[in-house]
Amino acid sequence: MYLNYFGLHTEPFSIAPDPQFLYLSERHQEALAHLSYGLSGSGGFILLTGEVGTGKTTVSRALLEQLPEHTQTAFILNPMLNSHELLATLCDEFGLQSAAQPKSRKDSASGPLTDKQLTDLLSKFLLSAHQAGQQCVVLIDEAQHLQPQVLEQLRLLTNLETNQQKLLRVILIGQPELQDLLRRRELRQLAQRITARYHLLPLQLADTERYINYRLQVAGAQRGLFERAAIQRVHQASEGIPRRLNLLCDRALLAAYNDQTQTVTVKHIKQAVLELDGAPAATTNSRKWWILPAAAILGGVSAWLALYLMNQVSTDGLAATPMESTMEVSAPSVSTPADSAAVPAIVALTQVWQLPAPPTEAAVCNWVEQFQLMCVTGTARMDQLKQLSWPLLLQLDAGQHQFVGSMATQAEAGWNGRFIAFIPQPPGYADEDSSLYQQWLAQQLKESGSAGEQPLVHQLRQVQMAAGLPVTGALDGITLAWLAANSRLGGPRLQEEQ
Repeated sequence: MYLNYFGLHTEPFSIAPDPQFLYLSERHQEALAHLSYGLSGSGGFILLTGEVGTGKTTVSRALLEQLPEHTQTAFILNPMLNSHELLATLCDEFGLQSAAQPKSRKDSASGPLTDKQLTDLLSKFLLSAHQAGQQCVVLIDEAQHLQPQVLEQLRLLTNLETNQQKLLRVILIGQPELQDLLRRRELRQLAQRITARYHLLPLQLADTERYINYRLQVAGAQRGLFERAAIQRVHQASEGIPRRLNLLCDRALLAAYNDQTQTVTVKHIKQAVLELDGAPAATTNSRKWWILPAAAILGGVSAWLALYLMNQVSTDGLAATPMESTMEVSAPSVSTPADSAAVPAIVALTQVWQLPAPPTEAAVCNWVEQFQLMCVTGTARMDQLKQLSWPLLLQLDAGQHQFVGSMATQAEAGWNGRFIAFIPQPPGYADEDSSLYQQWLAQQLKESGSAGEQPLVHQLRQVQMAAGLPVTGALDGITLAWLAANSRLGGPRLQEEQ
């Protein structure tokens, strides 16, 4: 309806998986790199997880397009199968239907092929493909619905191997529940065979803006159709989830067309949220992803703590310093460490830094500045956070926090990837003259392997790639925490596994 009005030749925000609209954000590219690495190895299982609508299918399609021509691929889009149906489906997908059919009426009278017969067919096929120089890959979408016995059947199929590599590679794609499934004791052998894994997080604001403009450009737009404030609002309302972004942007364009305006405004985003969710934007989005609540409960006295987090963002030059942003207080519940069930998470974090109990009704991150500390925050995987070696807090979906003080700590269910940590202030950080801080930052980047003559954004990308951190090209919280952990700044560290 609005295509001609905005000069578009096709719908820019259709949720259909049209390859011409394929946009790989930095996180999608990082996921693709992990999966490609897994396929280039000796074989086994490859795991891709993420919330609904984050783009797992986009990554898998991009991966399949990169596969060499000598790859034989089997797709399983309906994981609600039993073990026998799985074997039969694999035979179908690999083109073994004729071989799997009974060869005579006498054979047909005996019923369908047994599990052993199907397994023998697959084994013969995999050996023949290997001898012909071919690679066999099984891709299973919505894998969180697989039954444990079906996963075990897949593991048994991957037992087929040569001296150098396995004959079958399996890509499991699913929602976060898939990780919980693979932690079950009866599947521990399969979990040990995962050679590459990646958890896909939602888009960041910068990626959301590029995503919207890219799809508009592909659809024929000759100019930007979304105001900057509208992009910020739709990012907030969608929580960075591409599928929800598409739905909201489509409705917002329709709202702008109905108003006969040339650009999408915040008003149109609010209207799109209302139409999509059936409730005012302020209601549906009252709990923002970036709110970090905490509470101190000491001696039976409850006290609210507001956490003010400092975003470390710099792409212009070494002179830029982190900016402080105010966080709101939400639910007063926290998740406490197992060895200190009576201690709230925020108090446990201050204790490992040998600080006094934080004051009530105060901004904790402002409060720690008097001890020459600072707060950093961001989004990362647990393995990346453990590289920092700093004690930290994880933000859980229920509005709680989990304290992490040991390398052996595992994230509780509901962790959304967000974290907060204290680190020592770098030299000169709080000075009006930032030259000392600039020198420290330049030295840390140089010692971490960056090329000093390059722009800061390229130096940061080099360090982030080498350290296995999210590659943003910005001096974000996790990067600054990693640089501080690898410098000569003191402070407590995560306890080693026992």
